Amino acid sequence: MNSSQHACSPARSRGFTLTELLIALAIVAILTSVAFPLYNNYTIRSHRAQLMTDLGTCAQALERFYTVNFSYLGAAEDPDDLPTPPAAGLCPQQSPQQNPRYNIVLSTVTANNFVLRGIPIAGTAQEGNGVVELRANGQRFWYRDDDDAADAPQEGWDE
Repeated sequence: MNSSQHACSPARSRGFTLTELLIALAIVAILTSVAFPLYNNYTIRSHRAQLMTDLGTCAQALERFYTVNFSYLGAAEDPDDLPTPPAAGLCPQQSPQQNPRYNIVLSTVTANNFVLRGIPIAGTAQEGNGVVELRANGQRFWYRDDDDAADAPQEGWDE
C-alpha cells in the first residue's frame, strides 16, 4: 500500500459543498437579523443622549442671559436688536451634528420661564422616537409618542 491511496481525493479537498455554504449563509443571516436591530436601537439612544446634552447647553446659555437681563424675554429675538448677546445664538436651531436629527426649539418663553424642546426631524432614524423637553425649573420630559399635547409625558429622560 502506498501513501497516495490513503490521501483524500483531490475533488473533495478543493472547496466547500453547496450544503456547507448554505449553512454558513443561514448562520450569517440569523446573526445579522439579531445584530442590526440592536445596533439601530443603540444609535437612536445615542442621538437622543446627544440631544439631551445640547438641550442642557442651551439651558445654560439661557441662564447666562437671565443673569444679565433678569428675564428670559428677548432670548429668542434677533441678536442685532439686543444690547446683550442672546442665548439663541448659543442654542443651535438643530442638533449640531454632521447629519442633524432633531430641531431644537425655544418655546413658551416668559420673564421667568422657558421650555426647550428637541423635535425629531422627519425622515431621520429619530422620527417617531418622541419629543424631548427641558424646562427652566430643571424638569425633564420625554414624550415617547411625539404627541406632546395629548398624553402625559414620562417625567425624566430615562427609558
